[in-house]
Amino acid sequence: MTPHSAPQADRWLVPYGTCPEPEFRVVCFPHAGGSASYYPWLRSAVPPTGELLCVQYPGRQERHREAPVERFGPMVETVTELLRARPRLPLVLFGHSLGSLIAYETALALGDDAGPLRGLIVSGRRAPSVRPPSRAREMTTRQVLAEARVLGGIDPALLNDPGVLELILPALRADYRLAESYVPEPGAAVSCPMTVLTGTTDPRVSSEDAAAWRTHTTGTCTVHGVEGGHFFFENERRTVLGLIGHALDGMLGRAVRA
Repeated sequence: MTPHSAPQADRWLVPYGTCPEPEFRVVCFPHAGGSASYYPWLRSAVPPTGELLCVQYPGRQERHREAPVERFGPMVETVTELLRARPRLPLVLFGHSLGSLIAYETALALGDDAGPLRGLIVSGRRAPSVRPPSRAREMTTRQVLAEARVLGGIDPALLNDPGVLELILPALRADYRLAESYVPEPGAAVSCPMTVLTGTTDPRVSSEDAAAWRTHTTGTCTVHGVEGGHFFFENERRTVLGLIGHALDGMLGRAVRA
């Protein structure tokens, strides 16, 4: 039995908002180095009849004493186990950056096991079939921090604070190892509709990289370019909330409008 083979839902799945009898469920997968507490703003895009859960990966915030997950297989297995254990509901998965890959692989692994899989929303990530440059060795601390500064998402002042770095670097390094461990299955595709969000000036994801997600679903796929870089939703929050809300409306239909 591995440390992650018997997960506790209250540590892994953080709810935002209350909905005693939800009609559907939206699950959010954070970016590398990110945490559930970064995403409560998504609640504004999820109608009150739905449940919003954000995944809290081990090794950060209240879980900082736990060993991070550094391999894709155990990460996906744990999340799918947790979602299968919950009451069945129509389901939409959302992920940003690294979280997009975890959401996609979770969708492949789940199918309709946790309830009808109604859609996948991916953000800020090249398609699985577009492989990133391979690193010959693990990134140095300087390289990790340089990448964090290029992508944004962390206050630059925090990246110069030794106390803060002591807290965030282990999780960030582990998430880079997790990303490096990812090997997509050739030809794999989900069957649900997909919405792709990408920043028009993202330094790591070109418009072609984002459009390549179309080959990873047999359903419809809509790609939206949003002005901004890797964390485009920080400056274009209203636009992004509108796009996500519209996507949920199309994916869930009557459950959203009820």
